[in-house]
Amino acid sequence: MIDDADLDWEDIRAFLATARCGSLTGAAQRLRLSTPTLGRRLKRLEEALDGPLFDRLPNRLELTALGRSVLESAAAMGDAAAAFARNADRLAATARPVRVTATTSVSAFLTLHLSDLLAETGADLTIISTRNTLNLAQREADIALRMDRVPAEGDLVTRRLGRFGFTLYAKQDLRGDWSGRWDGAPVVGLPETRRRPSQSGWVDDTVQERGARVVARLSELPMRLDAARRGMGVTLLPCVLGDAESALVRVIDPPSALREDVHLLVHRDRRDAPAIAAVVDALVQLFRRHAEALAGE
Repeated sequence: MIDDADLDWEDIRAFLATARCGSLTGAAQRLRLSTPTLGRRLKRLEEALDGPLFDRLPNRLELTALGRSVLESAAAMGDAAAAFARNADRLAATARPVRVTATTSVSAFLTLHLSDLLAETGADLTIISTRNTLNLAQREADIALRMDRVPAEGDLVTRRLGRFGFTLYAKQDLRGDWSGRWDGAPVVGLPETRRRPSQSGWVDDTVQERGARVVARLSELPMRLDAARRGMGVTLLPCVLGDAESALVRVIDPPSALREDVHLLVHRDRRDAPAIAAVVDALVQLFRRHAEALAGE
């Protein structure tokens, strides 16, 4: 009779991954183990069960009769372990800050309304401003706000929040008339790129069409906003930030080519965690309240 004290969940997990992958190499990669370590765990489980679990064929592993007989029970244990991990993660989410990742523009908008978000959710927040796509499945963030980049794969729940508008702004006393050519007017651009369409490419094309000149290139939104405030030149800003600056004026109306939809993404396993759900609801309401300002209408 097999004593359950002789069974180790990590060994059963190794067996389950190997059965599903059909090879030691694939299972080792899935479990992030070395192949020898995986082999030792399988051997230990076979010794506890007193029989081989796989037939070693030239290009694959095939379950033996013993392996087939315990596979269903192992799968049930795997499902139970996954459910335990999801539940533990939901409980842990109530005790830690909810992590929201977003682009610089969206992060700046959230920061303007941070006190409202904190009051409405009752949750502590961490806002991660980055262009990098953080992995929700690997728990690098709890909620992602992304512009026009919604992954087609993955166990994610997505929702369109609204639309961001962008246009060019300048200090009021920088120039009198922006309707025609700009005759060498200074522009603070974005990092140069050949990619089209892109915000930087659009600014550079506009500079060439209007006869302006790029005097500096600044990669980060706060730097461009500061440069515009100090009258260093025309620069691209999100309308919700540029319109809020009394010292700045729009140079042109927001072009449709620069409008971007903002989507909220959350992993299906964690969307019902109370703190995360509260932040999702608050974000939906925040974008709804400021929809016209965000679009630049």
